[in-house]
Amino acid sequence: MKLTAGLVSLLMALLAACGKPPAANVQQPPAGAGDPATAQVEVAAPRGAQAPSQAGPAPKPGGGLLAEPSGVEGVLAISIRWSAKIVTGVPAEGLTTTVYKRTAQLVCPVTSSAEAAASYFAAFDNPNGDPMAATGSYQPWWNEDCTGSLTIDDTYHFNDPTIAGPEPVVRTTGTRPLRTPDTPLTVETDLNRARTRYMFVTPSTDGFVQAAARGDAAKLVAASAAPMATMDFTLEGPIGDGKREVAVQGGKVWIEWVLTRGRNPR
Repeated sequence: MKLTAGLVSLLMALLAACGKPPAANVQQPPAGAGDPATAQVEVAAPRGAQAPSQAGPAPKPGGGLLAEPSGVEGVLAISIRWSAKIVTGVPAEGLTTTVYKRTAQLVCPVTSSAEAAASYFAAFDNPNGDPMAATGSYQPWWNEDCTGSLTIDDTYHFNDPTIAGPEPVVRTTGTRPLRTPDTPLTVETDLNRARTRYMFVTPSTDGFVQAAARGDAAKLVAASAAPMATMDFTLEGPIGDGKREVAVQGGKVWIEWVLTRGRNPR
């Protein structure tokens, strides 16, 4: 009887030891780590429209940049501001004072192209040359179209010394939408030299109101965002943010752009 009781006690002790909870210092797997349903949800979760902030080109061994995959999407938000005061004429015969105050805002989707050995800008800079003569490593970024607006608040005043009394100041004002189905900008990264060239075509539109002046009725006129047809800049590094200012007659043009990778959902 004592032997049997001892065996039963030993068996009960062994069973209790097998069911004992693990020690506190034993690391437990995270909840759901072995759950097939949870793992499936994580795999199937849709990717966001915005790429990670750290996305971008990798450095090339020996210097330069590796091309990004073809089809990478982004958006360039562009701001152009023109401020100038131009006085022309001869005081004895009359002076004309023209004041430009214009601001344009553009949003331009861009998409990376595949790496190319020839540069788009080589053909642009040398229209009579062989566009394939330039060999290297380039990545163009093409845009589809841009949308935005142009706001102007210009004045025109002619001071005629032969006429008594002040001459009227003619004001041209308004905000008009911009839509550029043609290519308004070209961006290309020189991968070997790790620099990016930006060429912006100055946007323009019509429908601005020029106020009535002495002898002239009010009318609608066209206007552009800057006095030059294009603005061309080269910055170190891959495609990204930038800003520049350009001296023009009577003032300056400021241009600033910000790159956001990915596309906002529509």
